[in-house]
Amino acid sequence: MERKVHAVEYGICIWSMENFTGFLKREKIKSKKLLALFQKDKKTFLKLVKEGVWIPLPQLDSDDYCIKVKNLGEEYDDQWEQVLEYEGFNLEIADGMWVSGLGSFLKFDEAEYPEEGHEYEGPFGIKCYHSREERWNISLNGYKSFSDIRVDIPAGKYLLAIKGFARKEMIDRRLDKEAVNYGYQFDLVKVSEFNGFKNPREDEYNFNIGGIVRKLRR
Repeated sequence: MERKVHAVEYGICIWSMENFTGFLKREKIKSKKLLALFQKDKKTFLKLVKEGVWIPLPQLDSDDYCIKVKNLGEEYDDQWEQVLEYEGFNLEIADGMWVSGLGSFLKFDEAEYPEEGHEYEGPFGIKCYHSREERWNISLNGYKSFSDIRVDIPAGKYLLAIKGFARKEMIDRRLDKEAVNYGYQFDLVKVSEFNGFKNPREDEYNFNIGGIVRKLRR
């Protein structure tokens, strides 16, 4: 099955559970409203990206994004066009790499990533599933949306390269609600230590594939 994640709260992020929760403990952060904290507290945010704890790709279209990892032999075929590429972001992995919608950090709770998968009925009859591998929900019209997915990557420090792709021929989501028109490819290069860091929130970075495509194809 194609790996994908939804950009809840108009962005996604890359992180590792054990490394992330360890950072919260070291910094004595008790608030669960982490997205708001990271947006307001620049010092804490810069420490996050410097230490490779949390890499946000902000200001994305609210859409599904295919996720591929070059280290696992996953690449996009000739039906896709590459539209962006950035590299050199610090990422430390302890127990696998998570890719999540930013909405997962509106009110973060590690307990919502249980070792034993847990399915339950959410608001308005929406079916939800939480586990240590993925989190998703199924809407009343049968659409399955992933908020978080885990990718098995060996522990270590990496420099992360990010490429963005778009389908050359867009699929009409009204006809195929499971179709994905945008995607990212991650390439992780292992390093012994970090030397400096890059801030993905700087103006020089634009991760919004949809916005780029609309400019290129208008």
